[in-house]
Amino acid sequence: MLIRFSSISIFRYIKFILKNLCVVLSLFILSCEEASYNLDNPFDPENMDLDPPALFFHPFEINADIGNPISVELYGLELLPAAAAHLDIRYDWGSVTVDSVVPGPFFTGKNAPMEVTVDEQGILDIFIYYLPDMQSDQSDGGTWSLATVYFSTISTGESELLFGPNTILRDFNNEPVIIKDLGSGYINVE
Repeated sequence: MLIRFSSISIFRYIKFILKNLCVVLSLFILSCEEASYNLDNPFDPENMDLDPPALFFHPFEINADIGNPISVELYGLELLPAAAAHLDIRYDWGSVTVDSVVPGPFFTGKNAPMEVTVDEQGILDIFIYYLPDMQSDQSDGGTWSLATVYFSTISTGESELLFGPNTILRDFNNEPVIIKDLGSGYINVE
């Protein structure tokens, strides 16, 4: 059996492979671009100019028709662990009325949180308590909804939502939890 060996044919073969490999690699490199995203969602807490830990309304702006129900979540941004909260909410009681308040997942552990609501002409006081279990006596903290407030629209107008001066969170030792910033919200009833 005779094997013919030609160095010229080997170099041609290597040249062909390198040429095709360069074409494939350049197509691959040029087609793999890093995706660029425009992260400007106004509802993203990082775009709200809040200094954490903070409380804010979500959504912070609501447009509604008269007679329609609306809901607003009271959110905590990077909150430390807490065992109780007094949320002092101010609103225009001529434009909206409070229907109900439902505790959010921030204070939910193995037991559902206890909530007490007092609504007096534009001042809504919400008291939420973490019910301890065998493993924990306060929430884990973080960015969560503390409560959802359901409103009914009763007349046209604008209502600003504010956290009042009595808003406070407390840990299991009844020490205040630091809140650096309080966001505001806005309801426009047409």
